[in-house]
Amino acid sequence: MELSKYKIEWSLLAFGLLCISISIYFDLCSINLTTWFARSGAIVVLVAAIVEFRLASYSYEDIYNAAIQTARKKATMPSVSDNSIVNGLVQSNLTKKPEAPRSRKILSVVSHIFVILGTAVWGYGDLLVS
Repeated sequence: MELSKYKIEWSLLAFGLLCISISIYFDLCSINLTTWFARSGAIVVLVAAIVEFRLASYSYEDIYNAAIQTARKKATMPSVSDNSIVNGLVQSNLTKKPEAPRSRKILSVVSHIFVILGTAVWGYGDLLVS
């Protein structure tokens, strides 16, 4: 698995989780009514959005690499028929679909969950702690 490639992204999500944990601790231990927990939801949403943006840049890299590989295959492909339509159909089957690695798919799902979690905490966190 390519976990080492996504160290920064996992670290950012861990930072968001740490912010929520610390803020809920301070809110529960505080005598005064504070809203640190609700505010930490904004940090979690921001961090998850940064991770999603970084993952999108990896997707563009995958698309570029797939296009290069497809072009190389088509350039070395001999003609299989005198009919240009048949040759076009054969070459279209050589097109490589860009596929994200499983580790990136997992990271993307976790990041989506963090966006939803952060939004809920941001919007309703003050009600949960009080």
